[in-house]
Formats: sequence, C-alpha cells, structure tokens
Amino acid sequence: MSTRNDHIPLEKHPLPHEAATTPAGPETPVWRGRRGQLSRLGTYVFCVLTFWLFIPLLWALWTWIATRCNTYELTSQRLRVRHGVFNRDTEEVELYRVKDISVREPLVYRLAGRGTIVLDTSDRTTPVVALQAIPDPAALRDILRETVEQCRLAKGVREID
Repeated sequence: MSTRNDHIPLEKHPLPHEAATTPAGPETPVWRGRRGQLSRLGTYVFCVLTFWLFIPLLWALWTWIATRCNTYELTSQRLRVRHGVFNRDTEEVELYRVKDISVREPLVYRLAGRGTIVLDTSDRTTPVVALQAIPDPAALRDILRETVEQCRLAKGVREID
C-alpha cells in the first residue's frame, strides 16, 4: 500500500529555506520524504473487509489523504515534520539535540523494505520523533547520524548526560 512518491528527490522539489544562513553556515537540504501508507495497513484492511458499509471507504480515503500529507525534511541543521490536511502543524528539531537514533523494522515493514526511525532528543517540546514507514531506513539512519555529528561539530556542541 505504498505509493511511489514516498521518497521525493531534492532536485525536483527545492526547499523554501535553502538559502537560509546561520552562524554555523548555510542550511542545505539533505533528504526529503513522506510517511509511507504501509503505516496505516490495519485501517486499510479493516476498510476492505467492511467496504459494503460505504463509511469505511470514506475513512480509507481520509486516512490516505492524511498520511500523504505527512512530510519529513532533513536539512544540515534541522529535521522538520509536517502533518495535517486542513490545519498544518510543523515540528522542528535542531539536529544537535538528537541523542539517539534507532530503527524499528516490524515484519510487514521489512517485507516492503521499510522501517521506522525513532529519534530521542533533548528537545522539551518534541522528546521523541518517529519517521514512520520510511524506505531504506538503515541508509537514512546513517545519513542522519552523519548529519547530526557534522551539526554538532559546526556548533561546538557536546552532549553531557
């Protein structure tokens, strides 16, 4: 139930903040993607089993639209998570605040080559960030780890527990 546009190449979709500069240097885009429809598999199975009631079809359509509107943007300094259909919410996490990165790959996700990346952060408003049903999660984890380390070096930040 995954769509072919879950991973959006940066060349085709430039980020609006590409030219932003900060004391640590220019903020450059690294990766951009969407939440995979596979993360809502249970809802879709239920809707298929009860399709004759019409309401589940509307629910499935709404779920598909809402999931499609979840986007992730990784830049050299921040991770932005946007969600919402009518009202848009954007959460930003500064990369130097990321403490731990883990990958969860349930069996269904692994069969589709997907996984969930979970970031534990020291951010008070967003202590845990989950990027759900991401294609090739191990590669993105490595990109995230490298980008977090570069951001910490550029800002001179060290983590102390």
